[in-house]
Amino acid sequence: MSTLGTVCLQWWNRRTASKQAHELLRHARHIRAMRSDVAAPEDLRLLSQAIAQLATLDDSATTSDFTTAEEKVMSALKAVNPPRFAPGWRENLEVLTVAVAVAMAFRTYFIQPFKIPTGSMQPTLYGIHYLKQDDAQWSDRWPFKIVQWMVRGSWFQEFPARATGVLQGPYSEPDNAGSWIFTVGGVIHRIPRDLPLRGIRPGDTVFQGQTLACGKRYIGDHIFVDKVRWNFTQPKRGDVSVFKTDNIDPIGRVKTHYIKRLIGLPDETVSIEPPRILIDGKQVEGNAGLDRNQMRLPGYAGYGLTGNPSDRLGLAEQKLVLHQGEFLMMGDNTKNSFDGRYWGPVPQDNMMGPAVVVYWPFSSRWGRIR
Repeated sequence: MSTLGTVCLQWWNRRTASKQAHELLRHARHIRAMRSDVAAPEDLRLLSQAIAQLATLDDSATTSDFTTAEEKVMSALKAVNPPRFAPGWRENLEVLTVAVAVAMAFRTYFIQPFKIPTGSMQPTLYGIHYLKQDDAQWSDRWPFKIVQWMVRGSWFQEFPARATGVLQGPYSEPDNAGSWIFTVGGVIHRIPRDLPLRGIRPGDTVFQGQTLACGKRYIGDHIFVDKVRWNFTQPKRGDVSVFKTDNIDPIGRVKTHYIKRLIGLPDETVSIEPPRILIDGKQVEGNAGLDRNQMRLPGYAGYGLTGNPSDRLGLAEQKLVLHQGEFLMMGDNTKNSFDGRYWGPVPQDNMMGPAVVVYWPFSSRWGRIR
């Protein structure tokens, strides 16, 4: 290498070493200030000496001079700020803790996720349901079924007989509107009501392992609820809303959450003239959420009475008077909805917020809830 090349290389190395020293000095001074109240005085003194020695180096110093001074600073830094155990894991844990805290704050005060458990809001929102499918398809096998679950929330499921004997049933089970009870050889089998038996009838003899029913299981719609809006505006008729069951007899015996459509507002009188809703004796018109049901658009059956005179809206002549701070909530699927027609109004303190969006699965209902 020529003399000029050697000089240029030496200049470049000193320039690089000087920049590294400058960055190390900035970092060391920051650590010294940060740890000055907890580190040992002797360790702080040695760090200050090492910083001063490195700071005195100028352009005449060699690369070796910079390296020696930097090593002393690094050694002193380790004494003042000892390395922590598993720093990478600790940092990730701290980030995760902050993320969880922020998420919990959003869940508590702003946006809360919910899962639709039942079919009371169909076809606007779907709970867990099944569709008949005789055999598993290629998309129901590994690894494609994972993708199908992540995108559509569906999973092929079979219900085999766990014993050999005569198939008996179906029987209803209290508090379980989603399944029929069958018995085979005295063993109870629960079969979703959405699925028909596969090529067999009650009274037939079935064998252990034989498929009783099969089909595609769809997870309920997962939604976000806006917990802020009603702090600034009043609930509106037609809002698909989530509310707490606390202090509502009889549903308040189990503290949970329901989702229904808001039908009646405070100081109104509500009655039902199937398939229509009457407010103060007049049919509700111009509300898209209610009109779909009243007009019996595809999938909607209209609003109906329970048929039981002991319910709040069981017969045509019955009317429900809402007082100040009370709301009437009803499911869109009134034939299969346990709602305010049975147990009456919801207090305003129980109202949590409107459901605003379906975020999963990715179906025709994905997006804004109307």
